[in-house]
Amino acid sequence: MNRRLLPLSLALLLPITACAQANKFLRATPPGAPVRVNSIGFSPEAHKYSTVTQNAETFTLVDMATSKPVYSGKLSAPVQTLATDTDETVRTLDFSDFKTPGRYLIELQGGARSAPFNIGAQVWNDSYVTVLRGMYLWRCGTALDAKWEGGSYHQDACHLTDGALDFVGGPAGAIKKSTGGWHDAGDYNKYVVNAGVSVGFMFKAWEHFRPRIEAITHGIPESGKGLPDLLAELRYEYDWLLTMQMDDGRVYHKLSSPDFRYWGKPDGEKAQRFLSPWSSSATADFTAMMALGARHFREFDAAYADRCLEAARKSYAYLAAHPEDVKADLAAFKTGAYQCDDPRHRLWAAIELYEATGETVYLKDFETRAAKEEFDWNGPTWGNPGDLALGTYLTSTRPGARDAQLVARLKNNLLETTRLIAAAAKSNPHGRAYGSERKRFYWGCNASVVAQTYLLHTADKLAPNPDYRSAALDALAHLFGRNYHGRSYVTGLGANPPAHTHDRRGTPQVPGYLVGGPWPTAREWYDELAAYEHNEIAINWNATLIYALAAFVEPKP
Repeated sequence: MNRRLLPLSLALLLPITACAQANKFLRATPPGAPVRVNSIGFSPEAHKYSTVTQNAETFTLVDMATSKPVYSGKLSAPVQTLATDTDETVRTLDFSDFKTPGRYLIELQGGARSAPFNIGAQVWNDSYVTVLRGMYLWRCGTALDAKWEGGSYHQDACHLTDGALDFVGGPAGAIKKSTGGWHDAGDYNKYVVNAGVSVGFMFKAWEHFRPRIEAITHGIPESGKGLPDLLAELRYEYDWLLTMQMDDGRVYHKLSSPDFRYWGKPDGEKAQRFLSPWSSSATADFTAMMALGARHFREFDAAYADRCLEAARKSYAYLAAHPEDVKADLAAFKTGAYQCDDPRHRLWAAIELYEATGETVYLKDFETRAAKEEFDWNGPTWGNPGDLALGTYLTSTRPGARDAQLVARLKNNLLETTRLIAAAAKSNPHGRAYGSERKRFYWGCNASVVAQTYLLHTADKLAPNPDYRSAALDALAHLFGRNYHGRSYVTGLGANPPAHTHDRRGTPQVPGYLVGGPWPTAREWYDELAAYEHNEIAINWNATLIYALAAFVEPKP
């Protein structure tokens, strides 16, 4: 996916042996797990499937509290998966009609066992809290403290001299204060374009699932102080984003060190970090984010919402007067580029400003741009937030002025896309809606596994269909163990989670982060610090998972 440039001189940072392992062509493909199951668990009424490679005919469900079998069943006939997927013969098993809360494991005829999992009404709540807390632990410019399951993490305030103006007109050595926000990934730089889709997914979680998540806290300093935790986390990012706008409305593309050399906890990085030149894609994403902030913060802080709206209008006005697609001049940087064409970013800016204001100038701009747009099978990505824009249009709270023909076309396109996604989930032996073709596996494709849930839930709002929620659950099941490796792809959660992510903070492994995942096939994933192409973490991937988990949070009675 080329999410970022490759790290500069990994040999300066890691042992030579680890660097050699970073080349996927030098690795042996790990063997597949014999029993693959969602190791977080299932709500009592949810469908419950597992995928196995053993040539068994029957299975039993074992109660972990008593070590006694409580359910038995038969496996399906064997199925051969595609060579571009896991390339093996598998069977599936179904225990959907077992609904008793508890902790269980699957045991096959012959003795092979699965990882333990839970059955319970609030089985997804802790995962949601942990993944959302991962965003807090990415905060820049402030001291951090967190504890979990006997572990802890502390970080002193970092990067307090962001950001230097040397590459944006100077004067050299001068500073425009630009502290705060989230570190982007396994590195500590901050990028407006990647913030865009991240903020977009988190606000979509709020829009779609507010009753489920409004009261959920994740132990941040702002908890219990009047602003729901999800919005408080977003506001921390917004305070930084507002520093990235120039006086005329343009937006700096990123704030970054010149390269990826530093390795260690962020409070130890003392080298100067710089603002980069602006881009039209960053300016458009900033506009969309500020319009979203104006809409959703207003209920809690009208003055802050007004500030966001003013910033959105200023940047939109600049874009409207300058239609050129301007890429950032990043010649001075060897860190993540996040360069992309801007049309779908401008599309998103227009519809979010319309939704925030009701002003038809923004609606007409969107509808002109959307005339030939369609939903993307991958769901929203940092390079293409178009699905966020189209979803906002279809679920608009200002429906009267919309073009009826465009609404109908986009709705039909979304429903056809989600019909295919749900069908793919049913036909894939691992229940993975994302599919099995080689083109579907790329750097960071775990995020697309759950980005598709945004399409499914948006379609469910427009034309309710139980297949959509089922497919969305299958996507989560894949990430938490119903996959070739039989492991969780999220740190600190589920069975045998990643322990050596490409994260410059090092050990102990911070929990709540989705790793990029296997590619170019479903077999090739490596839990190694050096394996940035498989095992890095990133805010956009986490925000996507926050959205996917929010759909299944169950508030306590």
